[in-house]
Amino acid sequence: MLSTLVVQLDGTIVADSLDPFYEQVREQLLRFSDLVYRVERLHMYRMSRLTLWQAAARGMTARSVLEVLRRHSEHGIPYEVQQQVVTDMGWWGRIRLVFHDEHNFALTASSEDLKAIADACKLPKHLKGSLPSRWVFPMSVRASVKQTLAQKGFPCVDELGYQRAAPIELSWRANAGLRDYQAAAVESFLSADTGQSGVVVLPCGAGKTLVGIGAMVELDVETLIFAPTDTACNQWRQEILEKTTIHPSQVGMYRETGKISPVTIATYHRVAAANQKGTRRHFATLSNHRWGLVIYDEVHMLPAPLFRLAADMQSVRRLGLTATLIREDGAETDVFSLIGPKCYEAAWKDLEQQGYLAKVRCVEVRVPLPGTERETYESTDRRHRHKLAALNSAKLEILMDLARLHVNDSVLVIGHYLDHLYEAAELLSSPVVTGKTPLAEREHWFEAFRNGSLKRLVLSRVANMSVDIPCASVIIQLSGLYGSRQEEAQRLGRLLRPDSGPGVFYTVVTNHSVEADMSRHRSLFLIEQGYHYEVIDGQLIDPINHSERMIQP
Repeated sequence: MLSTLVVQLDGTIVADSLDPFYEQVREQLLRFSDLVYRVERLHMYRMSRLTLWQAAARGMTARSVLEVLRRHSEHGIPYEVQQQVVTDMGWWGRIRLVFHDEHNFALTASSEDLKAIADACKLPKHLKGSLPSRWVFPMSVRASVKQTLAQKGFPCVDELGYQRAAPIELSWRANAGLRDYQAAAVESFLSADTGQSGVVVLPCGAGKTLVGIGAMVELDVETLIFAPTDTACNQWRQEILEKTTIHPSQVGMYRETGKISPVTIATYHRVAAANQKGTRRHFATLSNHRWGLVIYDEVHMLPAPLFRLAADMQSVRRLGLTATLIREDGAETDVFSLIGPKCYEAAWKDLEQQGYLAKVRCVEVRVPLPGTERETYESTDRRHRHKLAALNSAKLEILMDLARLHVNDSVLVIGHYLDHLYEAAELLSSPVVTGKTPLAEREHWFEAFRNGSLKRLVLSRVANMSVDIPCASVIIQLSGLYGSRQEEAQRLGRLLRPDSGPGVFYTVVTNHSVEADMSRHRSLFLIEQGYHYEVIDGQLIDPINHSERMIQP
């Protein structure tokens, strides 16, 4: 036995992170479970039907999952957990959507499975021509059937294929191409096993954009690209023009005029926005065009209205790109059913070891809450305590100590509350970039930071979304969005590009507060990826002698 796991009755797996074989076991656990909690050295993982479906979609079997657990579990596996694994993974591949005729599709499964579905799901009425093991539906309900089935515990494999789309001419330029793992991601996406729709998970800085371009080069069809911001859209267009031979006139940004180009790039916000009558007029414009490929950049951020557009585009190959599939709203199942299963994922630490990502230290700096602020904190309700802890005035003193500790480094200061950020910027004599900063001004400050003429830059939550500033070597996070794991991953991603060498990711946290509890939750995804959080006492930072003092566990 190589390590000690305890598998509990509810499917939770407790692992000792200090065990010498933990790293090896962690990589295996993440193939079929998620890290959900940590208490000092104990890390708790949980299997769910979605994590087991994802594992099945990538070729794992119930036997291989149970073998991992048996090999590393000290006390064996409860029978109920074994049943869960076999049952949930056993559904993968049993229900299929297949072509019936030009206007209709068929849901095929055994008569016993269809009876179970009928008992659990409220599906549209099937059409004439249905059989005990084959229900026929109109093409218009393709998405709603898939979504309902997944939500009720019945994953289906969509074999209906895709509409024909107009070709485009593009190929890689002589000096461009894909790294091995990027090529593997494209190959997995285009494989018949994944149905040519699904999600590729790569760390920030690992070149997700190039994976999208690689899919475009292989398919040579008109493509729609969604991205979270105008800055991200501009980066997509620039990368496409720099890396491929496509003519600039063929790559357009989608604006209010509704003009469509062979490669069209649009923001989620612009397409999801409704007019005063509640109408989203861009939905019809984009969904009625015969695309061959739709790329959802940062698919974990897909806003709820865009799920409707995704539902309307089931006859198009769909590629989701993200650093983490985690959604705090629990909509991962909708991503699974409407975009597709996870078809490729690269381990962050593996790419770091290969030199594709920078090495990063993760450091939590604990700061006490000053006396009067502590009194206010103790007298208020939990809902307001997070903000009070986040706005801890002592954090600004720690910020200055850390800035002096890294006086020669390029430092990004990131936070959630704007007033706090403006105070920080004044202390650092630094500009602030927020969501309201005009695009031209934003790009001006980013370029100054890139070329080294600006060494300190303060960012609001715009730092979470496709900000191309590869020269940052230090991040100081003053506050975050409650317990958002995806935000933590996105922010650390600003340091992962290897251009500036090893980086440090500081999170300044008010000690003995709800913020400390939420910080533990925020860090879960990065701990999954193999990062270790050091904890230091903010009062013991010595910028003069360039030292930090660890808090003993």
